[in-house]
Amino acid sequence: MFSPMQQTTLRQLCFVAILGLATLAGPAAHGMDLATHGNTIILSGPVTAADLAKVKDAFSANPKIDLVVLRNSHGGDAWTGYRVGELLRNAGVTTAVSGYCISSCSRMFLGGKTRLFTDDYPADRTYVGFHGHYDATGNLDSQSVSKAGLYNWIIKYSDGKADPDLVLRWIAIPKNKGAANFLHPDVNAALGHSVFFCDGLTAQKVTRCEPIATNALERGVITDLRRIASPDQDTLPALPARQRAGAKAL
Repeated sequence: MFSPMQQTTLRQLCFVAILGLATLAGPAAHGMDLATHGNTIILSGPVTAADLAKVKDAFSANPKIDLVVLRNSHGGDAWTGYRVGELLRNAGVTTAVSGYCISSCSRMFLGGKTRLFTDDYPADRTYVGFHGHYDATGNLDSQSVSKAGLYNWIIKYSDGKADPDLVLRWIAIPKNKGAANFLHPDVNAALGHSVFFCDGLTAQKVTRCEPIATNALERGVITDLRRIASPDQDTLPALPARQRAGAKAL
């Protein structure tokens, strides 16, 4: 038996523990934000297992969806990235990247039959980043990469245009902070390259990573050189003056 004081303490500890679990579970349960604008859906934020059903529901509600914008997502659940990408390819839609789209988000992006960039953000801050699968500590899970068939999936969904050697490099990046990052080919004029390989071992700006002599169109990351405006572009937060100046330089 516990004394009244001990019982009160136990109740307080249980409340704190439950509150902590709810806080941890909240973002994971929430998943990507999905916004609908006519026949366009905009997906942003972390990818979770719940997002496949969310996207399916959006298409069920409006079978005429023809554009999927992927915005500012570092990815998340690997399985969901594959499945949403496959769903989008089967639907024959266009995908567009707004800001950054990395990891499982990049697989969603490759699902588009037509793939392109938006001009929602400066060109040097708009990119698709590819890497492998990682465990909870951020280290490469090579067994998962092999089991999921990531290499073959990338070759297929890039319409056979991905550079096999480069794909083998990026699916073996040891830390989840690294990626092979593809920007719009137009940045080549200002930056000298438009593809940058970050190994994830050193924190650095994407465009200061190892330059790779290829481009997103050549390697099937995009299929169209146009940069389009997302339907909600006018509502996006204004960029700081320094970033706006950088955008003009490109």
